[in-house]
Amino acid sequence: MSELINACDAGREGELIFRLIQQHAKAKHPVKRLWLQSMTPAAIRDGFEHLRSDKQMLPLADAARCRSEADWLVGINGTRAMTAFNSRDGGFFLTTVGRVQTPTLSIMVEREEQIRKHVSRDYWEVRATFAVQRRRVRRQVVRPGVEEEPRRRRAALGPALERGRRAGHRRSRCRASRRRSPRRPSRARRRRPLLYDLTSLQREANSRFGFSARTTLSIAQALYEKHKVLTYPRTDSRALPEDYVAVAKYDDSR
Repeated sequence: MSELINACDAGREGELIFRLIQQHAKAKHPVKRLWLQSMTPAAIRDGFEHLRSDKQMLPLADAARCRSEADWLVGINGTRAMTAFNSRDGGFFLTTVGRVQTPTLSIMVEREEQIRKHVSRDYWEVRATFAVQRRRVRRQVVRPGVEEEPRRRRAALGPALERGRRAGHRRSRCRASRRRSPRRPSRARRRRPLLYDLTSLQREANSRFGFSARTTLSIAQALYEKHKVLTYPRTDSRALPEDYVAVAKYDDSR
């Protein structure tokens, strides 16, 4: 054996798995990297013909190792420190800390505090129905910035001036609305939605069928491995690679 080929998943996790196996086996052979973005036979053959050097992949390997070790260091030490702090008065209060969990929880707490401290303010709308070319069109006219303008400034304006300004504003908004006359785009002109990634698929399956994320993943994995009707489900991509065009092309003769 003259060299090793790293054929793990393209990404940090795959790179780290190979490096750990290499470290455990104490292998000293030169390493080449097989980098695949799709699993079509043509893409696999092209990947083997254009193997990447180990030097090209060292930054990705370092990033993967740093991320993994940070999870352990932050998680173990932070969890111990916070658990000891919260248990200082007696009892045992496990307080977990994580590289992702802790800042995410902080974002949720900050947002909840903003919601609880929210102070509602009055605002005004003008709703009217206009006849435009034998059609009845409903419009909502809102004066821009009315909720930010101080009340005392509005009260200081003379009644006649205020009424004239509002009437002129409404007329200009109505004329602009009539010129635009926006229409909802037809079904044929709307863009088709992107493909599912794993997260959007799990969200859709939960809302429609009540499936848990684990159930959806197991179903998708079976459809990928056994029935060959899905692409690799553990992906965050919502578009197919360009070399999948021929594979995914619909056959009208069927």
